[in-house]
Amino acid sequence: MLNEFKAEPHIAKVSRQLLKQKKRSNNYPMKVLGIVAEYNPLHNGHLYHINKAKQETGADAVIVALSGDYVQRGELAVTNKWVRAESAIKNGIDAVFEIPVYACLGNASVYASTAIKLLSATGFIDVISFGSESGNLEKLTETASNLNDIRIGERINELSKDGHSYPKARLIAYEELFGDSSNEILSRPNDTLALEYIKANAVLKNSNIDLHTVKRESSGYSAAFDNRMKFQSSSGIRKAIRNNIDVSDFMPEDSVKYMKNKSALTRDRIDDNLFNLVRYALLNLSSDEIDEFPQGGEGIGAKLLESINKCKSADELIMAAKSKRYTYTRISRLLMQIVLGIKRTEFDGMDPGYLRLLAANEMGRKLVRMAKNEELNMLPILTNINREAQNLPIFAKNQLLLDIKAADTYNIVAMNDMYKESDRVKSPIML
Repeated sequence: MLNEFKAEPHIAKVSRQLLKQKKRSNNYPMKVLGIVAEYNPLHNGHLYHINKAKQETGADAVIVALSGDYVQRGELAVTNKWVRAESAIKNGIDAVFEIPVYACLGNASVYASTAIKLLSATGFIDVISFGSESGNLEKLTETASNLNDIRIGERINELSKDGHSYPKARLIAYEELFGDSSNEILSRPNDTLALEYIKANAVLKNSNIDLHTVKRESSGYSAAFDNRMKFQSSSGIRKAIRNNIDVSDFMPEDSVKYMKNKSALTRDRIDDNLFNLVRYALLNLSSDEIDEFPQGGEGIGAKLLESINKCKSADELIMAAKSKRYTYTRISRLLMQIVLGIKRTEFDGMDPGYLRLLAANEMGRKLVRMAKNEELNMLPILTNINREAQNLPIFAKNQLLLDIKAADTYNIVAMNDMYKESDRVKSPIML
């Protein structure tokens, strides 16, 4: 049952634990690369990053922290986490761990921090690689360091009160204090996320994890599909498939196969199902209650309730509530938080409580065994949640229960088999 465990009055922390990383024995002299990803869906641009990062870092194995059934833009993943994890293993990844849903639907800082902590907690990651538009790790690191200046935070707060969104307020504040040399970095999505990875890794000062970046060679993050380009963006591919455009030249074969059933009709039905859930959830909340969710506040609840009866889709609702202060992505994440019941009081400031394995090959299983045998992992590695959940602390059990609930909700909306696709039934995919 979802209410089997009681919520703790105070959120448990594991940061100190995550700072204490053991060194593995010389029995495993390999170099292990970590990547944070959504693979929504996996495409040739992702394969370029994987191969380029392995080549430039000299890595022998690659581990991925993967967004589950929900992604950073506050949307349902195009297919479930198990399918995407299996695809990753078939295309050069050795093991995939799930990023908990509370972090996937958090802001960029929460998402990046949680993912970096998960990779660090395996105990065997040597280097973390991420894509970026700039491809300039030195400049990214300098910008990330500057963003820690206390004056930046103070100025952001002032600008937010004037109605600016957080990204715009941060850009203005940075330009005022440090000039406009990082204007492009702070305006580009992959560079912006790279800054959060760098900041998160800096907090784990004793982790000994190096950072690496690969310059993004594909279309922009939200670029439209253009078959003249060598690589396509994930959103471009999703829209192309919805419009019955052939994308097989831009994706590995297994990704093409699992995307074949993502027709416009199917996606429309999924969108309708989701919007009905959103409307039901909103109608059971007051504006003040909506503002209690992590992405809520600043009166956004009243604006959503004012618009809900006038809109015929989630996109219409988001556009009706969108403003200079409320970005599309923030509202989209808020709606998903409301549907899943992710409250600020329960999950704000929380650290991950476990490493949930979704898929692995022989090399990945070897690394997991090594971590357990040498007690390298700083969080428990879960492969059978029905058995292992009982040993988790309460805050981690609540995280896991939320992941299970989120998967059930995803299966309802996506019209999947509720039993066969249940997190309580599925087990890690071993290839």
